Amino acid sequence: MHGLVINDTFILFGRVVKKNKEKKQKERQDKKATDKPVTTKVQSIDRKHLHNYRVVQRNLVYIIGVPGSIATEETLRRPEYFGQYGRIAKVVVHRNHTSSHATVSAYITFTFKDDARASIQALEGFWLDGHQVRASFGTTKYCNNFIRGMPCNNPECVYLHDLGEDEDRFTKEEIQVRSAFVYICQIC
Repeated sequence: MHGLVINDTFILFGRVVKKNKEKKQKERQDKKATDKPVTTKVQSIDRKHLHNYRVVQRNLVYIIGVPGSIATEETLRRPEYFGQYGRIAKVVVHRNHTSSHATVSAYITFTFKDDARASIQALEGFWLDGHQVRASFGTTKYCNNFIRGMPCNNPECVYLHDLGEDEDRFTKEEIQVRSAFVYICQIC
């Protein structure tokens, strides 16, 4: 029975991926046909569809399971924690005050992509102070101004202002189907 669920989920995932690959191919063709320099008001490429996408940031590490006792920006930057993997550009710590868990999540932005990858490989599944750490690349979305073809005037904006790589762009639907597939594979 588990095999049937996995096959159905895999087929569904495959259909979603195929549909989105076709859509991305069309977007690339449209981009090539209308590729012009960015103007201050509107770029010729249709960006309206971009609000549905999340984009993997290869220099951004999303980590959960960080013990609350060490979850400060200063501590996570230290060489005995994330600092050992490379130069860190930014640390954001999220505490869930409504949860009874004593762990915290954090986003660590590295200057270099290889440093982020090294930290994920080293930390995924690692136990720290009795808590299992889970690490993966973080995702972000496109800046609303970028989607509208307008310049972003916020120097602190954390959202994307360029298209990025096609293979790093996923719809919410793709992420949900893939998460379901991975979960089913783990329980089988």
